[in-house]
Amino acid sequence: MASRVAAFDWTQTPLGPIEHWPQSLRTTLGLMLESRFAMCLCWGPELTLFYNDAYMRVLGAKEPGALGQPLALIWSDVWEDIRPLVDSVMSGTATMQEDMPLTMLRNGYPEETFFTFSYTPVRGEDGGIAGFLNVTTDVTRRVQNERRLRADVAQLGRMFDQAPSFMAMLTGPDHVFRYANPAYMRLIGGRDVLGKPAAEALPEAAQQGYVALLDEAFNSGNPFSADGMRFVVQASAGGEPVERYLDFVYQPISDEHGGAGIFVQGVDVTARRMSDLVLRTREAELRALNRDLEREVLERARERSLTWQVTPDLLAVMDAEGVIEAINPAWQQLLGWTDDELLGRRWLDRVCAEDHAVTRAVLDNLRADKPVLHFENRFRTRTGGVRTLSWMATPEGGRFYCSGRDVTDIKAAADALARSQAQLRTLFETSYQLQGMCRPDGIVTDANRPVLEALGVGFDDVVGLPLWETPWFSATPGMPARIRAMFVRAAAGETVRDEIQVDLPGGRRCHDLSLRPIHDDGRIIAVVPEAIDTTERRNAEEALRQSQKLESLGQLTGGVAHDFNNLLMPIVTALDLASDPNARPERRARMLGVARRSADRATSLVQRLLSFARRQPLQTTDVDVGALVVGMAALVESSCSPRIRLVVAAADGLLPAVADPGQLEMAILNLGMNACDAMPEGGTLTLAARNARVTGDGRLADGRYVVVAVSDTGHGMDEATRQRAIEPFFSTKGIGKGTGLGLSMAHGLALQLGGYLSIDSSPGAGTTVELWLPVGTSRVAAHEPTEDTVVDSTAEPRGTALVVDDEDSVRMCTADALEDMGYRIVEAGSAEEALRALDDGLAPAILVTDHLMPGMTGAELARAVRERLPATAIIIVSGYTNMADIAPGVTILNKPFRQHELAASVGLAAASIHGAA
Repeated sequence: MASRVAAFDWTQTPLGPIEHWPQSLRTTLGLMLESRFAMCLCWGPELTLFYNDAYMRVLGAKEPGALGQPLALIWSDVWEDIRPLVDSVMSGTATMQEDMPLTMLRNGYPEETFFTFSYTPVRGEDGGIAGFLNVTTDVTRRVQNERRLRADVAQLGRMFDQAPSFMAMLTGPDHVFRYANPAYMRLIGGRDVLGKPAAEALPEAAQQGYVALLDEAFNSGNPFSADGMRFVVQASAGGEPVERYLDFVYQPISDEHGGAGIFVQGVDVTARRMSDLVLRTREAELRALNRDLEREVLERARERSLTWQVTPDLLAVMDAEGVIEAINPAWQQLLGWTDDELLGRRWLDRVCAEDHAVTRAVLDNLRADKPVLHFENRFRTRTGGVRTLSWMATPEGGRFYCSGRDVTDIKAAADALARSQAQLRTLFETSYQLQGMCRPDGIVTDANRPVLEALGVGFDDVVGLPLWETPWFSATPGMPARIRAMFVRAAAGETVRDEIQVDLPGGRRCHDLSLRPIHDDGRIIAVVPEAIDTTERRNAEEALRQSQKLESLGQLTGGVAHDFNNLLMPIVTALDLASDPNARPERRARMLGVARRSADRATSLVQRLLSFARRQPLQTTDVDVGALVVGMAALVESSCSPRIRLVVAAADGLLPAVADPGQLEMAILNLGMNACDAMPEGGTLTLAARNARVTGDGRLADGRYVVVAVSDTGHGMDEATRQRAIEPFFSTKGIGKGTGLGLSMAHGLALQLGGYLSIDSSPGAGTTVELWLPVGTSRVAAHEPTEDTVVDSTAEPRGTALVVDDEDSVRMCTADALEDMGYRIVEAGSAEEALRALDDGLAPAILVTDHLMPGMTGAELARAVRERLPATAIIIVSGYTNMADIAPGVTILNKPFRQHELAASVGLAAASIHGAA
């Protein structure tokens, strides 16, 4: 950064050249640049900005254009937030801010940031406050992490409160209650226990030995767990004690000092305990029946068992060979088989043959006295159908007790669901769209094959990453932050869509991207990124636009050729007449005037084409717009129909405008011709000029402007036509009546000058076109006329002129004009030939060279001559060029030119050499 400060052009700032800077600025700037902390220094009346390398990250995309700019301009997005602090420090009071929130636009989009910074006043040599030093730290990530930590703590608190199991935290050797969740409070009857020792809060627990268990766990550091442990608790005030059975654990929690407390967590399993007791009681009863009773007792038990009769489950008793001894009515209701058709038969007889193997394996396990908790087989029904049954069986006393449930419909639904999911997965993987799935926090959980193929990666390379950090976006500068901002909106419930360009292994691609939230029961459970690759479509559209433009250029070429033929006709006739010695002088003079006007019209046509292409070099100066408009009035009026009345309204006190007089005249003439064409039945054409001030207009920079307006009372334009009016080649005049370049040329001129072109029009209400031109720096005299002047030849020698042009006729005419001015002429047909003449010792007083020539250009020749002969004046003649490669200080003369224009350029070039000396 120190080298950039040294190389910066400070003469364009209020601080002036570095050598004039005060020592206080130099010292403070040196301290700042050497620091590794992010620091900036603001100095002078505009608080001109300096900063060190570490501060670049704070600026983001504002860097590198921030150096030397006013602080209020660079940080305009947060100026209202920091302005009171700036005012305070500039009054001499240092400031310090911690974790200050600022919404910045440093990367092209709003982002919430937090900064800890201080402003320290810096005094100048006169003892006054000359600026201030800012030491800053970006604490955005820390503040966001603290927010997330608080959210995590709150989430853990909610989990603690909403957990179905009971939990409590006891601290110290007395086991003082610090936390207890609602489930624990329900277990103990809602008693107030927080802050009390366990023995005091729950005396019944101490009596039953639970406090002793706490002591042992606390002292030993070993956890204690129990399953189904009995606990008699006073569940309600004044009520009877309640017997509970608990699964729980005492988990010691240690801190850095070796002991902190006991975490209690458990589940009330009283209901399960009661069910187990009932089940064991029932199993004991069955075993007693099996031991003491035979089939008759079972028959009587069956008749008395309501459950046996009414349950929809299939119940059966089989012997060790798998022969059915007893069944309940559900068999006939479900399968259709009667008792006589099943009793005494083997279980396998009604099982489908495909399931015989698994059924035999179950029987073998039962014979080995191993209960079978779950298996499935298929049974044939009496009507020829098949039902899928889920069984559990237990062996007891040489018999097998079985319970089966019909799961046919459940299996069918599960199979249908699996098929549906498989179909959806196939659609997902074969879609032409790039699709994925993300959690609400942005983590990618799924991606289809088109995504992986486009990125050239595997599934594991994207799953588990935040969407914006995947290879889809990470290789494109600025794209991760843009996608993250879009995702935040989608996670909030908005469907977000955008056209993006991303750099992928296959090159730059255009994607129509959307982020769509997925809702479930009112909450967002996922976000789906979807994209369509629009690269080929956009390329096709661009090719179509180029084709249309080429078609328009073809039409334009025909019109231009026709115009040039009409312009060449009087020129050729005038030349023939000039070569005739017998022609009358007055006729020769008249035809030469016609030829000159035709040449002027040809020059105007060429300049219109060059201005449309925006490659016509501008010769800007301060222009008296009022005088220019008044001077153009006669030309515009002579070009209009006699039925059109011309009104000129130039305001008093007009400021000078920055413009190229010739280009501005051409623009006014084109706008005037368009206005005349819009009034075929006659009307009023108004040429006006006024001063204006702009503030807060997004189209123009704030400041003062001169506005040139051309208004008509013609048929006007609808909105669609107005929107397209400045498009190149767009015209409503019909084929052969216009090229569609006039408005485009005027629009391009305004933009080149730092101004703007506006159109106000509606059908039937006429049209007003305004050219907004920036104000110049000084008052100027009236616009100088452009008519020919006579250049006096002189016999006094003026030195040698080197004339370089690859066109012999152009070179000859230029040489003759310079010879009339008193120069001795040396001609060269190329830049290389001119350099050879210099090598032979030629030292011309002036070089006049064409720009575009085979081999070296005029600009390259000018640089070579300037290096060898700094005292040689240089003029480059150009009719169509981009002036970016021409060095400053070289005089430009536009083709075609007249002799007085050449003389003026010679004087300007010579004056620039003398001034530099």
